[in-house]
Amino acid sequence: MKKNYIFIAALSLLLSMSQFSAQTIWTGPMTTFTKTNNADWTLEANQDRITDNVWITRANNQGIFNIVTEPSYADFSSPADTEWAIGTTANIGSLMFQNWEDTSGSNPPSLVNQDMVVHLITDDIYIDIKFLSWQSGGAGGGFSYERSTDQNLSTETFEFNERLKLRPNPASTYVKISGLRNSEYYTIYNVLGSKVKSGKISNDEAINIESFTDGLYLLKLDNGHSLKFLKQ
Repeated sequence: MKKNYIFIAALSLLLSMSQFSAQTIWTGPMTTFTKTNNADWTLEANQDRITDNVWITRANNQGIFNIVTEPSYADFSSPADTEWAIGTTANIGSLMFQNWEDTSGSNPPSLVNQDMVVHLITDDIYIDIKFLSWQSGGAGGGFSYERSTDQNLSTETFEFNERLKLRPNPASTYVKISGLRNSEYYTIYNVLGSKVKSGKISNDEAINIESFTDGLYLLKLDNGHSLKFLKQ
């Protein structure tokens, strides 16, 4: 009887350790995502595509949602396939996870500058996240946050970003990107998230922006890297 008890206890411990090891905690460098007021949330530029299962965005009002599986925000369930907690992954064992709205106490502005963890349920990934801004009152749906990234990809990703230089910035007639090792397809979005230009460029090749209206733009490369510049 005692041997059976020891065996069951050991088996339970092994199962517990197996479950914990299956979890992934992203500890790579922080990245910042911003959706500006009145930006088109259906466009890729205005979605934080964290994994294939979770793309975070927000309409011009209400809360954030996962546009992979949800057409809009739903009270006490959005973003789908996620759960949230106040704290950091350093103390993950003591965190209480629940839906995003309950975590905020139905008061999203209270989350600004608050250390949080989001759990991507299907992917079983835990991410440190902190909201930096939140537009209230149905005045455009803008918000921003910083979050941790996948440490297994971060070295290559951030070394690549360090090599890339966009100039001149601000610009009036053209921009160039230095640091490209190969030709890359690009797309340029305006501040509302609408595509204004696309094409293929090589290292230090000029992209004509003379016809652009003055303002902030986001240039995204097909490999996922992006650069902002100001047209004036």
